[in-house]
Amino acid sequence: MNNQFSDVSTPWLTPIFEHLVATYQTGRFAHGLLLTGSTGIGIFKQAQKIAQYLLCSNKQADGPCYHCHSCNLFLAHNHLDFHFLENEVNKTIGIEQVRSLIAILNERPNLGDNKVVIIKNAQLLTVPAANALLKTLEEPQGNSYIILLARTHHQLMPTMLSRVQHTHLHTPEDSVLLAWLADLGFVVEDKGLLRLYQNSPLALLNHLKNVQQGSEQDERKNCVEGLFTLLYMPETLFTFSHFLAESVEKRLQLLFHLLHDLHKLKLSDDAIDNDAIYTFALPQLKIWQSQVTLKSLRYLCSELLHTRTLLIDHSGLKKELLINALLIKIKNEFKENTTC
Repeated sequence: MNNQFSDVSTPWLTPIFEHLVATYQTGRFAHGLLLTGSTGIGIFKQAQKIAQYLLCSNKQADGPCYHCHSCNLFLAHNHLDFHFLENEVNKTIGIEQVRSLIAILNERPNLGDNKVVIIKNAQLLTVPAANALLKTLEEPQGNSYIILLARTHHQLMPTMLSRVQHTHLHTPEDSVLLAWLADLGFVVEDKGLLRLYQNSPLALLNHLKNVQQGSEQDERKNCVEGLFTLLYMPETLFTFSHFLAESVEKRLQLLFHLLHDLHKLKLSDDAIDNDAIYTFALPQLKIWQSQVTLKSLRYLCSELLHTRTLLIDHSGLKKELLINALLIKIKNEFKENTTC
């Protein structure tokens, strides 16, 4: 996603970048920086922009010049003083990787005055690796900068947090996000889609582009159709189960949102906010909310989250077996009513 949208602007991050540039220009920029934020907000793009500014040999008042030899090398992914470290799939970041990085930081810059490292998924640093990095954060080389990326600061060791400058990247307001999408040619009227992607612009843009290209569907509709067939044509249980099992973490969360919106509907006199995730399916939700009790919905939401956690934390479990059991519970908690 980061490469795909490398040329897309991120105006919601501009004030943060301007603030960091100002701290550098006044000599208050820390050698250890932690950026946190949700997936799809542009955290890596922000880190890259900061790195390019730190390496730029002709820094401007508002950022890098984009034209000097250093900027050209950075944009070509060929800058000798920029280094990037991330974990391999399903693995942590180990001490040997960090030691190699520290050795590089201890060398003099090849081109300019600074050296910059971005460590993605810093929460996956092993304890020995994090401890090895602490000394460098405590006593940094005068020309080296380490930028750590993570979803939240809670994922890092307290000793590491105390040695970095923390900046959290917030998602934009609806008006900013909708205007940005419109500028890119996507007019979104369904605010439930914004809530589904938690206002994370790049994640939402990625989804909209995939839908436009026909490579992705709005899976909320699949969940509505799946629940419908489960309740009125129980023999389709295995089809719905297979759909959920293909992407357990994401699709069980979508089903949870559906049950949760049903719960909200029962508590609000046949109305839900226009930015609820399943507002588009309100007519069907009104039928279902009369067929299930609040107690049953609370029970089902709890069971669903428990099943989802089990399947995420224990990859060896039989997915469809557990999902089948969950769907049977859902079917049994709804009243026998075939009104469509």
